[in-house]
Amino acid sequence: MKKVLMLCAFVMCVCFANAQNGQNVIKVNPVGFLFGAGSVAYERALGAKSSFVIAPQFGGFKFGGVKYSSLGLGAQYRAYFSKSKSAPEGFYAAPNVNFVSGKIKYDGFDEESAKDKFTSFGIGALAGNQWIFNSGFVIDLNAGFSYQSFKYKNDENVNGFNLKGNGVFPRVGFAIGYNF
Repeated sequence: MKKVLMLCAFVMCVCFANAQNGQNVIKVNPVGFLFGAGSVAYERALGAKSSFVIAPQFGGFKFGGVKYSSLGLGAQYRAYFSKSKSAPEGFYAAPNVNFVSGKIKYDGFDEESAKDKFTSFGIGALAGNQWIFNSGFVIDLNAGFSYQSFKYKNDENVNGFNLKGNGVFPRVGFAIGYNF
């Protein structure tokens, strides 16, 4: 967790050091924190109709005898389509990729516990809209899909759990932030 916070602080320092009026956005997903996942994203306009987003992410929860934790990184290229607005504001489409590494620990089943590590690679597409208000406040809403491929260190079922799998998953995003 400390590493993620340090990385976020570093990204924010870089953002403010290179800030040009209106071309940068820093944002967080407040809903994700309620479910044990977090992401801080930095978006930089590349031109009038495109931008690049990089988003460190982390997750963690404990439910019953299962403990989960992960760290990852996502990236997007956004193409903006609004005629009267320029990036990073308006309607956009965004291909994206992400990589996540984590571990799962199963406790209290049949007097034993087990651990498993995993990595996941994903590729997908999003469509959304980003609003920037005069105060600099930003709201970003998007939806799409992602194909996730998981690789586990231990390929056996553990205590009846079979959390392994690959597939296409829906994605819905909500973020708030600041434009500078």
